[in-house]
Amino acid sequence: MSYNTYRSLPLESLYELLSSSVRDMLIALDTKQDNLIAYRAIRKQVEVLMEIIDEKRKINASVDINKN
Repeated sequence: MSYNTYRSLPLESLYELLSSSVRDMLIALDTKQDNLIAYRAIRKQVEVLMEIIDEKRKINASVDINKN
């Protein structure tokens, strides 16, 4: 998925994707085959998801502050 596609998703969906990606990343690490390429791709996806989740959490926090 592209960065913009991730950004368009709601926070709950991003957490679900993050959970799934971390599980996939751990599976890639645990297999006996050389899965370094798969691991690196999934790791990048996890990094992007974490960045976007952090952005959305900050936005939601600032909206909550402004409501009060």
